[in-house]
Amino acid sequence: MLPRRRFVQGCAVALGAGGAPAQVQVQELTLTLRAPDSPTDLRNAYVRDAVQLALERTRATDGGYRLQVSAPMNKRRALLEAAQQAAPNFMVVTGPEAGRAAGLVPVLFPIHLGVNRYRVCFVHAGSRALVREASTLSAVARLRHVQGRGWADAEILRANGFTVAEIATYEALFQMVALGRADVFCRSVLEVGEEVRAHADLKGLALDDSLLLAYDLPQYLYTHPGNRTAIDRVGRGLRLAFADGSLQFLLRQHLQSSLALLDLPQRRLMTLNVPLPSVIEMNDRPFQVDVLRLAGR
Repeated sequence: MLPRRRFVQGCAVALGAGGAPAQVQVQELTLTLRAPDSPTDLRNAYVRDAVQLALERTRATDGGYRLQVSAPMNKRRALLEAAQQAAPNFMVVTGPEAGRAAGLVPVLFPIHLGVNRYRVCFVHAGSRALVREASTLSAVARLRHVQGRGWADAEILRANGFTVAEIATYEALFQMVALGRADVFCRSVLEVGEEVRAHADLKGLALDDSLLLAYDLPQYLYTHPGNRTAIDRVGRGLRLAFADGSLQFLLRQHLQSSLALLDLPQRRLMTLNVPLPSVIEMNDRPFQVDVLRLAGR
């Protein structure tokens, strides 16, 4: 059972008996994020820390908060539960099409600062040479790719002629590649560093050292439209953190483990075409960080 909302002392005052100031109770904001899919799933660590930073940046004006995680669930289930308001201010990171289709609305700020447009790939150890030799986009497309079921990446890859199988569970994606049932599983540069460490003992799984895919994949925090207080607070907090540079600093911290592994300047950059989106939430460009410049390209 989810914890009930608590109340904390705020800074607002009112006149009490005899005209003396009396403190007014301010309701603490409870906000829920999706739990990891497994003990080794660290994909959402940056998102959790970014949301916490936003809440801290607005603590003085908006009061205290409680940041909690849901029960473990896949993204489809999370979108459904967010739409049903199954947990207080449940926010799910997803793309505009999926978020809007679930009846949710965004916090208008690109949570990943554009860094998630770059992808590197886990490969079956026996297929490393095959991937290195794939010097054209059509050759990369002929490899057997896997992605999570319902992920927007799968549609983008297919639109570029890729063969893609969709797998229901997160850990099974790595196992499919390790067993040689797929050649390639491409991941955001923000995620891959922790994933390499988490799956270091998975025999047959390797990290490709030659390929860098790029495609626009805007994502935001989506939540029920009734959660206006949380939407406003997190949005303001993220913009404040971006303006003072603390959000970019946090992002660089989370990127360090990946950038140390990837040698991005030496990889073959291949840019994919993205189908015209049915929903455009905002212009993300002013908030994007150039990860290739950070890596020294």
